Amino acid sequence: MENENKQIKASKWALAILFVLSAVVLVLFFGVGFGNKTYLNGKNLTDPQFTGLLLIWLYSLVGICILSVLGFGIVAGIRNLKTKTTGQRRTGFAGWVFIFTFVLLVVSYFLSSAKPIRKGDGELVKIVWQLQISDVCLYTIYALVVVSILCSILSMLGVFKARK
Repeated sequence: MENENKQIKASKWALAILFVLSAVVLVLFFGVGFGNKTYLNGKNLTDPQFTGLLLIWLYSLVGICILSVLGFGIVAGIRNLKTKTTGQRRTGFAGWVFIFTFVLLVVSYFLSSAKPIRKGDGELVKIVWQLQISDVCLYTIYALVVVSILCSILSMLGVFKARK
């Protein structure tokens, strides 16, 4: 029981730190550095100074999420195999979450495009791995947001409550 409380406390601290860092990045993006001007096709455009930082932080959060889901899925699966005997029914969603995340990453990779894109300043981006990683992260974010909203709605409806 004490070990579980330590894990919950560590989880709360990690979430708080990530939240504070996310708030700082958002304040920097929306509140600082709008004096930069870019010119494209004769048009005067405002270029936020911390766009790169926001994108790197977003991709870092997605990476942390994917690594933690896969890591905890593997650990939970190993613990589940060790603690259960052959006649007992295995419970939990760890295996399903692990499989879903892995399938999501594979599908996102195959949907990703290596087609060059033009940035706001007119520069053409042709580096294939950067284009594919960006697409994989974006598709994964979209899918995880949809699944999170769906699970939240189902949880509020009481679908995940244990049946007696």
